[in-house]
Amino acid sequence: MAANPDRMALPPLHPREKAAERNLVARIAGGVLAGFAALLCFWLFVLPVIVVALSSVASHWSGTIFPDGFSMRWFERLGSDDFDALLTSLEVGFGVAVLGTVLGLWLALALEGRDRRGLGVVVDTLAMVPNGVPSVVLGLAVLIAYHKAPLDLSGSAAIVVLVQLALVLPFCYRCASAALRPELTILREAAASLGAPPSMVLRRVVLPQLVPAIRASLALGFALSLGELGATLTVYPPGFATVPIVVVGAVERGYYLPASALSLILLIVSLAALLVIAARVPRRRAD
Repeated sequence: MAANPDRMALPPLHPREKAAERNLVARIAGGVLAGFAALLCFWLFVLPVIVVALSSVASHWSGTIFPDGFSMRWFERLGSDDFDALLTSLEVGFGVAVLGTVLGLWLALALEGRDRRGLGVVVDTLAMVPNGVPSVVLGLAVLIAYHKAPLDLSGSAAIVVLVQLALVLPFCYRCASAALRPELTILREAAASLGAPPSMVLRRVVLPQLVPAIRASLALGFALSLGELGATLTVYPPGFATVPIVVVGAVERGYYLPASALSLILLIVSLAALLVIAARVPRRRAD
């Protein structure tokens, strides 16, 4: 006698078993998406750095997956002009980062609590305008505005600092304004009510709370300045060169491997500088 098919059917899954099955499917899907995101990040960001590092030590590399040989000759061929450009990039980067952080912090504190429907919204919009302007257009505007007396900056490095500061300032301003939480306003008012002068409130209450934002602003401004090319290429005076300008000139002449060597040095130096900026200074314990 044949068994009834309905009686041979599997029992329905318990709700907990269904939830476990859904969680398993979700974990598998999440793992696949995370793996794809990791592969995409490696392909877009990590692999180019690896290629630059291999190019800097390659004796010859053409039409193969890996270089034909390895050599340090491209580093040995770097001259004083290349290291002068590296020093110039670091000096301009630190100067722009410090100026951008100071101005961004001052602007954020000045606009704190201000009604953003009058003068506040105008200043806030003006501070963010460089983000919406192509860097080449901004560089050309600065060059035209400051190439004649009484404020002729076209022949000095100050015009490079000025145009990079304009590009970096919106990011520094946003770093500072995002850190001005309502709790900080309460602390400032409490300190002022206890008789602390404004300078002490700023030094003892506000700035310690803004240390993470200040570090982020310095790091972001420094990194953006080191890699800035469009506006700098538009305004830089004769005899002035940063590493991006030197690298672009070498690439235009077909010197890819020497350009990779200088780029790798800039990458290592910039990472070291960013680590110094992000390093935590140990606080001294009170006796």
